[in-house]
Amino acid sequence: MSREGIQLLVARLLEALQRHDAAGCAALFTDDGLVLSPYGPPAQGRDAIRATHQSRFDEGETNKRLTLQAADASGELGYCILAYAGGYLQSDGSTATEGGRPVNVLRRQTDGDWKIQVSSLNTDRA
Repeated sequence: MSREGIQLLVARLLEALQRHDAAGCAALFTDDGLVLSPYGPPAQGRDAIRATHQSRFDEGETNKRLTLQAADASGELGYCILAYAGGYLQSDGSTATEGGRPVNVLRRQTDGDWKIQVSSLNTDRA
């Protein structure tokens, strides 16, 4: 079932995020993958996506959590909506929790695995 493959992709992404493995995160995107984020400029391609993740890790991101909210697929295209939260180091040394709900467009690869083609992040900040 497609949802099981999408759940596996989300689990791999969470593992890479928790390990602060920027290259591992980028590997879960298509070659021409795109990240749209309120935290920085658009990142297109695996090298830019790796650098974007590395910069977040370098800022002291901790305790990353992901929850699959919705997912579906038809043929080679799918989507998933996630809820994320993580701890982020503040200038005073404290940690604040931030979260949001990214919408991801997915593409099934020839080996059957799913990769993220577009990730559009948002934030729950008011």
